[in-house]
Amino acid sequence: MRVCSCDSLQCLLWSVLLVQTSDSCSTTITMLRDERYVGLGQNFSLTCEFVCIRPSIRLQWYKDNQSLSSTSSSQPTYTLTLHVVGARQNHSGIYYCQTQPPIATGNNMVIEVVDLALRVSRSLVELLEGEALELNCTAVSPLNATLFWVRGDCADGHNVSSRETLLIFPVSVQDSGNYHCCGSIPTFTPLHRASRVQVTVHDSGFLPHQLLLYLTSKALFAAAVILLVLCRGRCRAVKSSIA
Repeated sequence: MRVCSCDSLQCLLWSVLLVQTSDSCSTTITMLRDERYVGLGQNFSLTCEFVCIRPSIRLQWYKDNQSLSSTSSSQPTYTLTLHVVGARQNHSGIYYCQTQPPIATGNNMVIEVVDLALRVSRSLVELLEGEALELNCTAVSPLNATLFWVRGDCADGHNVSSRETLLIFPVSVQDSGNYHCCGSIPTFTPLHRASRVQVTVHDSGFLPHQLLLYLTSKALFAAAVILLVLCRGRCRAVKSSIA
């Protein structure tokens, strides 16, 4: 009777173990992302991790049941990443990964591309010293926006209000400058927007349009006085000729 050597027995055990492991392995797909909101114009990436795959299997990305990309791998584990540059509204949809043939399907990821618009009450303001400067900013977005006012640029300007309303009273000439309403929404990478308001504070006298009105009224008054004098002169001349 032939007896297996120790080395042959170990080889047999390893073979059985490998067969059992191969038979018990199930292909799985995991989506490695939780956030669903993406800012308009931003880049984003989606990643699927495939486990226990065979070389004959195709690995595919889908959006709204339409195939986007496909590849294969000789490795049992593979990470497939989808990159989107400059997200637009048509990038919103349901994304998922699947094998072909359809042995396994990953979980769905709903991506929604959103935007933020800022509307200010006035974009150009002229004031006299001592008056009140009041500016309002409104956010238009499906997400809750954080708003604040700065003098200068949003990135490095001086914060003058942590709300949607800016109120300075009384204003001085030193308050002249560019003010920005700055806003952001909580997308995967926060989306930032800004809207500018130019403020000019005059130290005394009239505002330009008021000065023009004043000078015009003075000119009209002067013309009226001249006409009145001429009219009186003619009237006197007529009376003299009659007499």
